[in-house]
Amino acid sequence: MEAIKRSKQMMRGFKGKLFLLHLSFIGWGLLCILTIGIGFLWLVPYVRTAEAHFYENLKQAYEVQNVITY
Repeated sequence: MEAIKRSKQMMRGFKGKLFLLHLSFIGWGLLCILTIGIGFLWLVPYVRTAEAHFYENLKQAYEVQNVITY
């Protein structure tokens, strides 16, 4: 339960940015469909890497916020 609570705290104010990140890949997804799915071999790791960078930035912002708050 602690992990869920911290996750909610971390995402406060960043849900829209994550939505826009996922929205930015819709065009790539459509192009991958045109290649009969072969393009997803490159798109999926690219999306996961972008999500990992988003998380790292989110974690850093959360840590800075908590240092300043206390």
